[in-house]
Amino acid sequence: MRILICGIGSIGQRHYKNLRRLGHELAVFRSGNNTGYNHPFVKKFLSGEEDAGRPVKEFFNLKEALAQFSPHAVWVTNPNARHMDVALPAARAGRHLFIEKPVSHTDDGLDELEALRRRHGLKIMVGYNLRFHPLLRKMKAMFEAGEIGAPISAHVAVGENIEDWHPWEDYRTAYAPWRSSGGGVALCFSHDIDYLYWFLGAPKRVLSVGGKLTPLAGDAEDTVKALWEWDERVVASLHLDYWQRPAERTFTLIGTTGTMTWDYCAGTLTLFPHARGSEPTDWRVPDGFDRNDMFVAEAEHFITAIREDTEPAVTLQDGVAVLRLAREMTAQLMP
Repeated sequence: MRILICGIGSIGQRHYKNLRRLGHELAVFRSGNNTGYNHPFVKKFLSGEEDAGRPVKEFFNLKEALAQFSPHAVWVTNPNARHMDVALPAARAGRHLFIEKPVSHTDDGLDELEALRRRHGLKIMVGYNLRFHPLLRKMKAMFEAGEIGAPISAHVAVGENIEDWHPWEDYRTAYAPWRSSGGGVALCFSHDIDYLYWFLGAPKRVLSVGGKLTPLAGDAEDTVKALWEWDERVVASLHLDYWQRPAERTFTLIGTTGTMTWDYCAGTLTLFPHARGSEPTDWRVPDGFDRNDMFVAEAEHFITAIREDTEPAVTLQDGVAVLRLAREMTAQLMP
C-alpha cells in the first residue's frame, strides 16, 4: 500500500518506521520548503535512512504529493492545530485517513470532513493507540462480560512532566504548552478521555477546574480536574497534569461486584472482587511487550479496515466526541 506521512516529528517518524517494517511504500510531506524545517531530530532521521540505503521520498507541496505519489492512505502526524490543513485536502482527493490524536483542536472543518467521508466512502481512524494496549483491552472485555457488575464510578489519574517527553528538544519550542498550536493537557492527554468514553460513553454533564497552574512555560492549561456524570447514576473523576514526577497513568473502574485497576506505568491490571474476604487477581503485560507494539497494532488494524472495508476501531465520530469532551472541560477553566 502507498502511504503518505504528513509530518515527520516524533510521532511521524514512529509511524514511518513501523509502516516501513510492515512493507508499505512510503513518502513524506513536509510543510514549508526544502530549506525550511531543519530540526536536528529530523535531519538525523533523514540522514539515518539515507545512510541505510533507504532515502526518504519527500514532498514539500501537499497537492503535488497527493497527485504524484497517489497514496492509498494518508497519515496525519503534524501538530494538532494543522491536522485539518492536511486531512481536508486529502479527503477531497478521496484518500483514506489515519489522524493522530486529537482529531483537531477546534470544530473547524470537522463537518466537512464527515461529509467527505460519507461521499467518498473513506475510512478515517483517529490514533488513540491505548485502545490497543493488551491489558486495557482485557479490562474492557472483562467489563463487558460483567466481571465487576454494573458500573458505579471511575477514576483516571494521569501526570507526566512535559520536560521529560522529548529529551532532544526544549519543550518550550514544541506545540504542547501553547494554545495556538493545539496544546494543553486535555488534548495532549486526550488518550485518557478517550478510553473513559470508550468504556462508559459520553457523559450528560461535565464539570472541571484548573488551568495554567504550574511554573512551566506556555499559555495552555497544564492541570485539569474534572467530574463526569451519566444518566445511569454513574460518576467519574479525572486528573490530568503536565507537572508531576514520577509519571502516573491509572484507571480504576468500580462496579457493583468488584473493582478493576489498570496501571500503565507498572504494566498491571488488578481485579478486586467486592465480596468480603476475596483475593485480588493480577495480570501483567506479556513478556517482551513494548510500547511501540500498540502503534504497530493500530496501523495493522487500520490497513485491514481499508482492505476489508470494515469499520476502524476508533472512528472519526469517536475522535470528534473526545475532542468535544476535552473542549467542554477546558472551557470551564481559569483563563
